[in-house]
Amino acid sequence: MNAVSTIALGTVFASMFALGAGFQMRWFTQEMPKPGLIARCLGVALVAVPAMAIILGPLLELKPGLLAGFLLIGISPGAPMALRRSQDSGGRVSFSMVLQVTVAVFAIFAVPAWVLILDALYGERAGIDILDVAKQVFLAQLLPLACGAACAIRFPLLAARVARPLLRASAVLLLVIVGLVLWQVGPKLPALGVAAFAASALLAASAIGLGHWAGGPAADTRTTSAILCAMRNPGIALLVASTNRLPETAKLVVIAHVLMTALLLFLYLALWRWRALVSPPKIEA
Repeated sequence: MNAVSTIALGTVFASMFALGAGFQMRWFTQEMPKPGLIARCLGVALVAVPAMAIILGPLLELKPGLLAGFLLIGISPGAPMALRRSQDSGGRVSFSMVLQVTVAVFAIFAVPAWVLILDALYGERAGIDILDVAKQVFLAQLLPLACGAACAIRFPLLAARVARPLLRASAVLLLVIVGLVLWQVGPKLPALGVAAFAASALLAASAIGLGHWAGGPAADTRTTSAILCAMRNPGIALLVASTNRLPETAKLVVIAHVLMTALLLFLYLALWRWRALVSPPKIEA
């Protein structure tokens, strides 16, 4: 998986750099005066979704290895590619940028806190250094975003010129990664059983629904919130799994959940677009 990890890191860095290249400082002044909206979305991404994972895992009687992976992906918010997915789906650019950065920063503290809670619930030592989480978030999200934003401020013409090619290249690389992952671990996924996929589907659907509610009432913030709350960070989950030498099944559950979330988000966005077509917003005279 070393080649896949290298390609994935390059893909995420390129995508986040390109998104940062379109950064505008006024976005923060536009969105931060709405603390209620930001707080609701943070509550879903950092608290509600992990709590749902803790409830659903034992409820569906997942085996220990499956349960470990399911809980880890549940407590790991802030997928780097969520920002790209949100903007490609018509989400408000300023809101998606502010929410992504805020979730990423809070994840540095939230993930170790949830690991401690899992330790207390299951009586096993599965701690992780907060610096390890901070390093993963910094390298995968904050650093490329900051580099892109700095390029936009210092060299605006260059930033505008490279942003779109980088986004296209990252989209191609993402397809390559998906193909490689499915080729390497795809045959092993059915062995996880129905319960693992049912748990992932329920968690992803709950996250989408709660995120949709939290992002209201505007349509472009609803979709952004649903995407950013539902898409979890597999890098953090796999980091905790590797640190604690969890079995391969735990890592397979993380990958399975990412795929299940992508499928449900596709259906959610398709339904949302269909609803917009059949019920266009009324224009008052």
